[in-house]
Amino acid sequence: MKKMFQRPSKPSHKKKSLRKPPRNPKRVTSGDKGEEAVASTSATRQTTAYLKKLFSEVGFAIDTKKGQNFLVDLNLLDLLERSAEIQPDDIVLEVGSGTAALTERLARAAFRVVTIEIDSRLATLAQDRLVDADNVRLVNTDVLARKNKLSPDVLSALDAAEKERLAMDKTGRFLLVANLPYCVATPVISNLMLCRPFASATVTVQYEMAERMTASAGHHSYNALSVWIGSQCRSEIIRSLPPAAFWPRPKVDSAIVRLNLEEDRRSQILDLPRFHTFLRNIFCHRRKVLRGVLISLAGGKKNPKVVAKIDTIYEKFDLERNIRAESIDPDTFVKIEREFSSS
Repeated sequence: MKKMFQRPSKPSHKKKSLRKPPRNPKRVTSGDKGEEAVASTSATRQTTAYLKKLFSEVGFAIDTKKGQNFLVDLNLLDLLERSAEIQPDDIVLEVGSGTAALTERLARAAFRVVTIEIDSRLATLAQDRLVDADNVRLVNTDVLARKNKLSPDVLSALDAAEKERLAMDKTGRFLLVANLPYCVATPVISNLMLCRPFASATVTVQYEMAERMTASAGHHSYNALSVWIGSQCRSEIIRSLPPAAFWPRPKVDSAIVRLNLEEDRRSQILDLPRFHTFLRNIFCHRRKVLRGVLISLAGGKKNPKVVAKIDTIYEKFDLERNIRAESIDPDTFVKIEREFSSS
């Protein structure tokens, strides 16, 4: 397969055109899988100069509204991949293929990689770069069907990878590893935890979001996402990333964050969708006294049974009458929601 960004034999002032890839390209196949499968492309270094030259050759204009900020610090790109601790039988989901610089690294480490790219022009560039990576499935689609739902195409690709692994009698984990586009970071992580839980997620996000993902009760960044993650995962900020680590440079700092799912804690949540909705409803009023919010959600203070039920919850968990949602830890929220939703 001819690589589209190969230099022409004679000088030309015409820009190369991007051929449009299929909506859901089949898994790119060529040769046998192994450490040498991507040797022909592994030497490519995603630097600012490389990207400028490549995009100029193919006439690609960056759309920052789609979160197209490319990680060009090679040491940090390696750190992102190493921090994921990928094992040979793991299935990895990457959101935001870009030019496949991270995808190549993931392909060398994982059993299968499902990489998602919404921009058909970038999908074409990534597909050409991954021509020898036979364990990669590139899906040209929006990762989200809507704000609170993952794309069926993404879930289908993950199901196919899982079937392939089972057919080979292999067992491994499901991981999220990505330089996440800022605009989809929250819904991607939230929805995966809801319907397709990962064993771990290692991602780059805005530093402000990294703080929310890892915040403890009482922290100024603590919100519904903090509780949703904190009730199921152990989280840490691995490293902060300056704007200079990306091209184009974003206006804010970023961070590499790692989440490790803890099944024993996740199992304490009896109804995940219900708990997720409960948290969103509560944190719409995060500065209000929690008791009033709970009474309102349960039917209003004019109903004596509602007030009595909330007071019973407060007594059971020894909650201060004037406590606010931002002061309650995730595990206590799990217990409160369980009692609140019981008949």
